[in-house]
Amino acid sequence: MPRVSSDSELEAALASNRPAILRHCYRMVANLAEAEELTQDALERAWNARDTFKGDAPVGHWLMRIATNACLNALARKKRRALPRLENPAATSYEFGRGEPERWLAPAPDALLFPHGPFARSPEQLLETKESVALAFLELLQRLSAKQRAALLLKDVAGWSAEEISEALDLSVSAVNSALHRAREMKPPATPRSDAPASSTVAAFVDAWETRDLEALVALLKRDVVLSMPPYPAWFQGVESVSGFFQSARFASFWSSLVRVTPTEANGLRAFLFQLDGAPPRPHSVMLVRFERERVAEMVTFVGEAYFEPFCRVPAA
Repeated sequence: MPRVSSDSELEAALASNRPAILRHCYRMVANLAEAEELTQDALERAWNARDTFKGDAPVGHWLMRIATNACLNALARKKRRALPRLENPAATSYEFGRGEPERWLAPAPDALLFPHGPFARSPEQLLETKESVALAFLELLQRLSAKQRAALLLKDVAGWSAEEISEALDLSVSAVNSALHRAREMKPPATPRSDAPASSTVAAFVDAWETRDLEALVALLKRDVVLSMPPYPAWFQGVESVSGFFQSARFASFWSSLVRVTPTEANGLRAFLFQLDGAPPRPHSVMLVRFERERVAEMVTFVGEAYFEPFCRVPAA
């Protein structure tokens, strides 16, 4: 790519690459607020160092390298994030304490990660798919060391060569290949099935919540459904356990105050914004739902206004 000829041209290039850098940072740190800060930091660093850009590589590569280093520096001071069901056994009691938000993955609206609309790809085009921001993939990445994580993303998502990764991460090519091998060994044997639900299924799910129709809600659940609620560490598995929680005193105050459920999309899944009684309605949580054959297989409910905030910046689906 030729060297950009002016500050205005570079500014446009930075803006056009911002979504890809945001996605990369989000995959690295698994938290949208942190990813947005790291993205802004990378763009500012690039702008301040614009006189050093020689144009011997695409602007996107240059930015990706800056962003990766920013992420590595940030991760050196943080513990890995996870999901409750992968950290603790399923709960057998409906009495449980609240955990620390810093322990868990955080959701991201598809509209912020992919702001340019539909992004369907052919099987040969492995870059920038919804699976690359799926919760299961993010959780896998979190089990890798920071440099293994970066190497896997730069190779399998960004499409870099081992030589390019070696230079960016200050590793030998053999070390990069070793990191990639170890990272790929940790991949789960299969990605959980996720089907796009029909609009009628989405409408029935929303209606069951808003009308507090427990029977209708339970009818939409698979027998082995999973419910988790970060930052609470407890999670439940099986329709009896989940429906029991829905009937518990612990759940009753939320159930009675719920007034609005708004469909949206996040992390490649159908998502729902829950708001409680108030003027205006109060943000409560964001639920990501994995459907299988028009039934709910998994619900990950992120409880707290901080999770809700990014979704206020995009229109509902």
